[in-house]
Amino acid sequence: MQRVLELSMEIDLLPFSAFLWREGIAHRITEEGGRQVLWLENPASAAAQVEQFYADWQAGLLQLGEVKIQWWKRHGLMSGPLADWKRMPATLLFLVVCLVVAFITRLGNDYQTVAWFSFLNFDIAGEYIRFVPLSYSLSHGEYWRLLTPIFLHFGILHLAFNMLWLLEFGRRLELHHGSLFIALLIIVTGLVSNIAQYQFGGSVALFGGFSGVIYGLMGFLWIREKEQPGLYGVPSGIYMFMLIWLVIGFTGVLGAIGFGQMANTAHAGGLLSGAACGWLYNRFRGEKQNVVKGA
Repeated sequence: MQRVLELSMEIDLLPFSAFLWREGIAHRITEEGGRQVLWLENPASAAAQVEQFYADWQAGLLQLGEVKIQWWKRHGLMSGPLADWKRMPATLLFLVVCLVVAFITRLGNDYQTVAWFSFLNFDIAGEYIRFVPLSYSLSHGEYWRLLTPIFLHFGILHLAFNMLWLLEFGRRLELHHGSLFIALLIIVTGLVSNIAQYQFGGSVALFGGFSGVIYGLMGFLWIREKEQPGLYGVPSGIYMFMLIWLVIGFTGVLGAIGFGQMANTAHAGGLLSGAACGWLYNRFRGEKQNVVKGA
């Protein structure tokens, strides 16, 4: 994607965006540093045309008429995370699975059901909880446990926070790379974040949440945009916020003020694995381009 226009937040771009979609020009509008930024998915053929359309609109030479109302009824929010829902089935599938698991586990309060998804199987006898060794579970074919903790959430805020970030990061990746790509990236970062939490997360044997994957998706986006700034249109402030939140989590402050115990090692494992995938993608893509250029 390429940045084409950067405009004041006071300008209502909704009718102009509707006009571009009607003309078949795929684009996205984001907010960055208090400014609106219009990005094109196919900039090579449309950038100059869009700039001319905008200039004509501002000069009164292009009348958009009632397209604003018609487009709003047809598409809904201009740049909302669900505006392109038909093109992001994998992201929505993982979101629905998280919602279903949250429902059947009663947001982590039904421990008998939670045990189906936890990294370590367990049973409860009175006030005691007994965890089953991972080697025993794997020897009995329970390989799903390496991934399924990502679907567990303990509380409505935990669930809502992760699902909003899944929509925010997931749609950017799926619209750019496709459904299979993001599904594989979620599985890889989910596996790494869960194993990292189990191996290096201390004495906490029961953990869950999609946040390790969220950091994995963010890591991939971050490293990719280091090489191609603005590729996905992620505001730079989001990266800073997520990294600061990660550091604060390791201090223990969040648990002290009521956020509960954080799976910080899962966050770090997800971030590192996502960043590694981004680095490998950059290298592979670069090598591929070199081969094509030299052909």
